[in-house]
Amino acid sequence: MIFSKKIVLVTGSSKGIGKSTALYFAKHGADVVVHYNSNFRGSQEIKKQILDEGRKCISIQADLRNIKQVEAMFHEIIKKFGRIDILVNNAGITEPEKYSETTIEKWKDMIDINLTSSFLCSQLAIPYFISEKTGCIVNVTSLCGKNGGLGAGIHYCASKAGMIGLTKAYANQLAQYNIRVNAVAPAMIDTEMIQWRSDDLMKEVIENIPLRRLGKPEEVAATIAFLSSERASFITGVTIDINGGMYMD
Repeated sequence: MIFSKKIVLVTGSSKGIGKSTALYFAKHGADVVVHYNSNFRGSQEIKKQILDEGRKCISIQADLRNIKQVEAMFHEIIKKFGRIDILVNNAGITEPEKYSETTIEKWKDMIDINLTSSFLCSQLAIPYFISEKTGCIVNVTSLCGKNGGLGAGIHYCASKAGMIGLTKAYANQLAQYNIRVNAVAPAMIDTEMIQWRSDDLMKEVIENIPLRRLGKPEEVAATIAFLSSERASFITGVTIDINGGMYMD
């Protein structure tokens, strides 16, 4: 129970990687805040699973593009738990399309949902971390933020590259407060986010993965948990690739 008595907020945790991460933390002792924007049913399903693990859990709806709603979310967390120990910035969307199809409206929306949301949540969590003299942030970026590929839109790639830069900047400035900031960069994880591909395209992608399979959301969750634990107490500012060997720094 390495996260016993820890309070963890996982944004976008009603499905996919976020859902697996929230449950992973609960199974290892943490009390969890499940965040969702529109998927109420999914949030209640994961909340029930966490409660069944014997952990405390609340689910909170918030549009993370809206600072007032983010502030209200943190107010509710502090009211319920009194503090926050770990923040996982996972919420995000994708939209595979050509550069010529990307409008300024789509660009702004993608940046706000994927990148600005991480900034807002981090900014509001940091004062609590500083008061506790410890804290941890893990940002969920993507291989697309490194290689600009996999059929993702330019706005998606830019938002995920921005998360890598955000991770390093926060890590550099917050180390003095014993706050660690890291990231994970998954690719081809078996969730809803990759299901826009046809069977033939999926087969082609898998053939280009050295491990010859899709990743599991639980594998990403385990890496996020490791980076959040005392076992990674001397690790900050890194981005760990989780892609089966598709991309090797």
